[in-house]
Amino acid sequence: MKKVFSILILLFITYSCKNATNKEVQFGEIPYQEPSVSSNTITILPKDTATLKNMEAKIDIGLVKQCSEEGITSFNMDSITDTKKYLDNSIVENALGKIPVNGQKDWLLKANEWERFSCYQWEENQNYFLFTLLQKDESCCLTLFLCVADKEGELVTIRLLGLSGADGGWYENDWGERKGFGKFKLFHDSYYDEDKFENGVDLGITREHEYTELEISLKLTSFQIDTINYHKTEVFIKN
Repeated sequence: MKKVFSILILLFITYSCKNATNKEVQFGEIPYQEPSVSSNTITILPKDTATLKNMEAKIDIGLVKQCSEEGITSFNMDSITDTKKYLDNSIVENALGKIPVNGQKDWLLKANEWERFSCYQWEENQNYFLFTLLQKDESCCLTLFLCVADKEGELVTIRLLGLSGADGGWYENDWGERKGFGKFKLFHDSYYDEDKFENGVDLGITREHEYTELEISLKLTSFQIDTINYHKTEVFIKN
């Protein structure tokens, strides 16, 4: 009887351990659960590892729809907060990270322990699926990217929409107005302050201000970019 009772205890402990392991949110090891919009907990969105390894810059449209809000809107980066509905880093590495941002071959999305990508918004028409992602850089910034895929999920292009952040003497806040499907008017506004000294005396700061207005429009596999306004000024602010 004692032997049987011991076996039952062992089985119960084993079953409990397995259940505890299944509650861990890890890439490719648990089924997808729709994230709660009101939850403040970090949600990792899993995806089948074998599928990721075999695909060429392709995303799961259904997955993105589940973790994002329908409808891409105008934005002000200063008022956007991280949704904490994170894509697994492997999705960035195996798909999103294969497409150069803004067409710059040396600018590829990368994710790690400190830099994550969370779902934000999506929209589609008969030819394209568009979705936006937020990148939270713990050191300074929140950045918004617009990703374009065909209706099969094959990624076409990725474009920076805007960012907000500060580091040292630098500060930037961007905003954008949605003008139509795949069309935005973007405003980039940044400052850089540098201390000015003379003979060890702090005289004040030199402030560099840079402001740009752009219009971007999706044209087949890339964006047409028109510069509407640009100016750069430098002033000295005395102590």
